[in-house]
Amino acid sequence: MPSFTSFKKVNFSILLAVLLSGLLLIWLLSGTIYTAESNPPDLTPEESRIQLPQVETQLLIAQRYKPTIQLQGQLEPLKQTAIVSRLNGVIDRIAINLGERIEQDTLLIRLDPESRPSALQRAEAELNLALANQRATEQLRQQNLGSETDLLRQKAATASALAERDRLQQELKHTEIHAPFTGHVEALPIELGSIVQAGDVLIQLIDVRQLKLTGQIPQQQVNHLSIGLPVTARLLDGRELEGEISFIASWADPQTRSFRVEAIITTLTVLRIAWSPVQPHASLPPTSSTSFSPAHLTLDDQGRTGVRVIDSESRIGFHQVEILSLDTAGVWVSRLPDQIELVIQGAGFVELGQTVETFQVESN
Repeated sequence: MPSFTSFKKVNFSILLAVLLSGLLLIWLLSGTIYTAESNPPDLTPEESRIQLPQVETQLLIAQRYKPTIQLQGQLEPLKQTAIVSRLNGVIDRIAINLGERIEQDTLLIRLDPESRPSALQRAEAELNLALANQRATEQLRQQNLGSETDLLRQKAATASALAERDRLQQELKHTEIHAPFTGHVEALPIELGSIVQAGDVLIQLIDVRQLKLTGQIPQQQVNHLSIGLPVTARLLDGRELEGEISFIASWADPQTRSFRVEAIITTLTVLRIAWSPVQPHASLPPTSSTSFSPAHLTLDDQGRTGVRVIDSESRIGFHQVEILSLDTAGVWVSRLPDQIELVIQGAGFVELGQTVETFQVESN
């Protein structure tokens, strides 16, 4: 059995070993800390740089572009009229045929004049008599042999005879109906010997050498149009007709919020295309424009249409644009600088004014 003295020696040895180990550990730690403070580690540039958001961009250069505006419309005859009878009477002569092309002032129809020629002769004789009586009354008045009332009464009789003569002259003139313009007889709903009343339709006359294109344009685009701009109307069979804008409405339809537009289309041959639907478009003057995918269009906080671009300091900027044309092939816009770096990927993850890292790709 070990003695108490031996036990004390063992404990003292263990305690001394622990104490020496602790001193050694403290010395080692103090050396490491001193080395770290006096010699900090070197960081590579990649490790010290702040990580910036990344966006993909494309360099775009403005081009000369001739924009067009699509319309919706149809073709109508420029001139068309329903010629009606101004008198009651009987059809005495029909000088044209249905579908015939006739020139301006051509005799179309004649009504039986009946007793109008003789009535006109009587009215002319009564007018001559009234004029003679008026001259005699005026002479008597100059000699103070007649009253002022007699003279006024005679002047009234002369005016009445003149009005009757003129009325009968017009009636006789209206028994012959002439073409008001060159065109085609589109309808002839009468026959020889037909009894007609004043206001009855005798002929429908139409001129298809010139057509009127009527269409509608949205209020956002109406300010681009002006009188005289060229217009192309594409028919359903692929043919194209040329013309120019002749009328732009000054107020919009309250239902559709669109403006009525008319254009004159001149054809060299007779085309049976009146009332046909067409796909017209107006050609605007050439302008400096930029083209890209419509997917890159965006709205700012004020609801304005534009695009996000990179400025000279690699920050996100916004440019408002004006859309000139838009289809599946792309969008053409104006109001952009001649050269821009357009953000095409990653714009939704950055804010305006934020500095970004860009990766530029080639334009298609």
